[in-house]
Amino acid sequence: MDRQGKLLERLQEAKWGVLEIVVLATALAFSIGVFSSLSMEWLSNRTVAVASAACTLLCLVYIFMRHTRDRRLNADINSTFIIDGDHKMVPIPKYNASETVARHFEGAFAENPALRRQWEREPLESMRQRVNGQMHIRSVASAKLIREVYEYAILEDVTTHLADYFNGYSGREEDLRTYERNDLPDVLLANRFLELFSRDMADRDAFRFDDDPPDGGRVVMQTGPGGYFHHFELTLPTGSTLRREDNSNLVISGPAFQMKISVQFRGTGSPMPFDYLAHYVGADPLSVHAFKVQIDIQVLVRRSFIFSGRRWSDHLWVDSLVDRLVERFSVERHLARINWPVVAATLHCLNIRDGRTNSPSS
Repeated sequence: MDRQGKLLERLQEAKWGVLEIVVLATALAFSIGVFSSLSMEWLSNRTVAVASAACTLLCLVYIFMRHTRDRRLNADINSTFIIDGDHKMVPIPKYNASETVARHFEGAFAENPALRRQWEREPLESMRQRVNGQMHIRSVASAKLIREVYEYAILEDVTTHLADYFNGYSGREEDLRTYERNDLPDVLLANRFLELFSRDMADRDAFRFDDDPPDGGRVVMQTGPGGYFHHFELTLPTGSTLRREDNSNLVISGPAFQMKISVQFRGTGSPMPFDYLAHYVGADPLSVHAFKVQIDIQVLVRRSFIFSGRRWSDHLWVDSLVDRLVERFSVERHLARINWPVVAATLHCLNIRDGRTNSPSS
C-alpha cells in the first residue's frame, strides 16, 4: 500500500495551511483595497461591497476545496491462507492472519461440528466450475466461512486496537461510547464466528463453571478445551456506529469520518513460491493449495470535521489501525518481514552448491 504520510496528519497540515493562506490573503486584500479605494469612488458603495464580498467568498471556497481534497485513504490488502489435501487449514508461522484464521477454524469446528460438516461437504475447490468453456463461480458454504472468519479476525483487531488506544483516556467520558455484544444489530451477529466466540461462556459446553474469574471480575479472552471466548467490546467516539452495508461491507461511521472494510473471496489461488511452501511452511507444494483473500479498506474524512472544534486525538487511531491491519494481514508485508527474497536467494545458492558437490566428477 503506497501512501505518503498519515491521512489525518496531512489534513491537519492542510487545515493550518488554509488558515495561513486566509490570513495572508486578508492582509493583501486590505492593502489592495486601500490602494484602489480612490479609483473606485465613482462607483456606489453598495456595488463595491457586493463585488468585494463575492470575490472574497469565491477565493475562500476555492482555497478550502483545493487544500482539503485529499480526504481519502484506500488500502488494498492481499492476504493468503493454505489448505492441505485433507481440506485442513495450514498455519503459516509468524504470519498473524494465517495463524489467527487457523486457530479460529479449529475452535469453531471443535465447538460446532455443523460448521465442520459444511466446510467438508462443499470444499473450496468446488467453487470454480467450467461450463461450456467458461469459468463459473458457485456460492458454497466453505467460501462463506472464509469470508466470515476473516471478517471476525479483522473485528478482533479493530476492538483490540481501539481498546489499547483509548486506554487511560484523558478526555470526557461522554466523548466515548462502548459497544458490547448486546448492542450489536442482528446483521452483525449473523457472522457465526462473532456470534459463537462472543457468547457467554456459561452458555457453552466448552467451558466449565469454574472458568469464571474470582471476585466478580470479567474474562476478556479465554481458550478452553475445544472452545474460544473473546468478550466483544468496541470503544468509539460518541456519535459513531458499527453497521453492515449491502450485506457485505463493515462500516464504522461517525462525525469525523467513514471507514468501510470489505472482505472479498472468489476462490482464486495465491501464487506462493515453491521454496517458501517447502522450506518455510514445511508443506509439500504439490499437495497444498494457497488461496487469495482481498481486504479493501476505504476511509473518507468529512470536510466538516477538518475545521471543527472536535478533538483530533479522539480520531487519530484511524491511521494506526490501517497500518495494523496491513501489518497483520498483508502477505507481501509478511514476506518482507521474514526477508524472504534474501532467504530465497540463499536457498538457491545452496541448491547450486549441493548440485555441484553431488554431481559425478569428470
